[in-house]
Amino acid sequence: MNTSTSSTGNFWIDFFVNNRMVSGIIIIIIYLAVISFLGFLLAPYIKKLYTGENTKLRRFTAPVIKKIEAYAGVDPNNTSSFKGYFLTLIIFNFIVGVFSLLFLIIQGYFFKFPGQRPMNFYLALNTVISFLTNTNLQHYSSPLRLSYTDVTIVIIGLMYESAATGFAASMAFIRGIISDDGKLGNFFHDFLVSIFDLLLPLSILATILLITFGVPDTTYTSIIIHPFFDKFTVGIPVGPVASLEGIKNIGTNGGGFYGTNAGYPFENPSWITNIIEVISFTIIPIGSIFAIGQVLDNRKFSRMLFGVIMTLFAFSAFLAFFGEMAGVPSISTLGINFGGNYIGKETAIGISQSAIFGSAATLTSTGAANAALIDYTPAGILGVLFPILLNDPLGGVGTGVLNIFSYVIFTVFLVSLMVGKLPELMSLKISSKEIKYSTFSLIIHPLIIIVPLGFTLLFGPILMESFVNTRPDQITALLYEYASSASNNGSEIGGFATNSVFFNLMDSVIMLLGRYPIIAFQLIVAESFSHKKPKVQYGRSVDVGSFWFGFMLLFTMIILGLISFFPILAAGPLLAWGRAFSLALVVVK
Repeated sequence: MNTSTSSTGNFWIDFFVNNRMVSGIIIIIIYLAVISFLGFLLAPYIKKLYTGENTKLRRFTAPVIKKIEAYAGVDPNNTSSFKGYFLTLIIFNFIVGVFSLLFLIIQGYFFKFPGQRPMNFYLALNTVISFLTNTNLQHYSSPLRLSYTDVTIVIIGLMYESAATGFAASMAFIRGIISDDGKLGNFFHDFLVSIFDLLLPLSILATILLITFGVPDTTYTSIIIHPFFDKFTVGIPVGPVASLEGIKNIGTNGGGFYGTNAGYPFENPSWITNIIEVISFTIIPIGSIFAIGQVLDNRKFSRMLFGVIMTLFAFSAFLAFFGEMAGVPSISTLGINFGGNYIGKETAIGISQSAIFGSAATLTSTGAANAALIDYTPAGILGVLFPILLNDPLGGVGTGVLNIFSYVIFTVFLVSLMVGKLPELMSLKISSKEIKYSTFSLIIHPLIIIVPLGFTLLFGPILMESFVNTRPDQITALLYEYASSASNNGSEIGGFATNSVFFNLMDSVIMLLGRYPIIAFQLIVAESFSHKKPKVQYGRSVDVGSFWFGFMLLFTMIILGLISFFPILAAGPLLAWGRAFSLALVVVK
């Protein structure tokens, strides 16, 4: 790689500019260290929320929560088993979704502001389901597509609602493990606690930080500028950008105010806001991992989970980084001074910070993007794609706990069979019921990706006429689209017209199936655990905090992903990678 060198007289500036490979590695390591440390600091607070202990904020939030519950006629002491808890969750989400859909349609057609293009029913339905399920897949791009009333009430409102629903579900799951009364709690109370004690304070803090470092937050609709060589004025859309960004990241949502998301300077103007945003959407999921060990009084277990997650995190980030730094040989052969693939990236952010941002966004369910994924190399795409295929191992707010425990229970069962020990988790016997529903959680993810992908390819000439790239990239784009929907991630490669009736409806169905059945399956597991009493350990069960169990957990996650998706990867990004580097490929005509 031929890179030019220059000197500014400042050692650190010269080092990071002239040693991009080394400096990029250092930047990624710094990001991983910072988000790990801050997640660890937040863990004791999340632990108190899981166990119902008082926090410093509780004296301010408890009166508000009590008033809302009194107004709604909800008794927080009226706890439910799985059926009552999940039914309340579903009904509440359905009512919120119907209200949001009607609001979008009414606002778009009867109370539009100048320049606004109303959504048709299918796009509005896709948008509401997307934000309701914490996916935030956006088949619209322009800020003018929605009024600021829509953005404030529907989009930001659903961001809070979906994140709070996920964290409430994780509270119920943890409660099922540590209790033995068969009750999971009160969904409405957990929902309010999730908003007022966790999401709202952190979102306000993130919003203030983003405003401080240059992200706009205003009621004005645009900034009018006068180009020097033009007699016409240009309006640049602005609005409640920082307010949306705060909950977008803290709630692991991902939907951006602008079509280019965090690649737009008003959403992510500098490296400082970039690291603030990455911290924002990883701090609760990582904090929850550490909090699990504190709640279960087994810190070895949480350290094991953290080690597995960070191994996947580092692999994803470095694969994306090295893939983008290597680029493709065809560019280097042109005799150009080539220092990496900067196409589609914000130059103020660079390759390393784009790679760690993309990996963090797909390892969680955030799905935010600060670079155009369609311009990534095949290796770079694999780096940000494989966490989605594993169903976002770190997950979103709350749902990450459900995702990781599906793998843990499945791995405990496999390891117990291999070594001849009892399948137990935290001294609780794992029976056929827990295995069955955890397996359902794992197999539904690849099914709702592969089946729609096969159907779309089968009817390719009709459904794929808007694709602009060649066949391997078409398969990669389709795989990413459906995997992102199934894992409630929401990021997209693009490269085809997603705003069509078929893709709006197909993605909507996939997003619903990727959200609520998995929550249901894991809450059934939690209720099953809540009927069991812990037993004294005699060394007959697997040590789930050991290094070897962590290795088996990591191995199980990767193998399940490879078995499910390797044929599609071979026909998509792996084939494109081989063609780009002229690797030995056998082509059968």
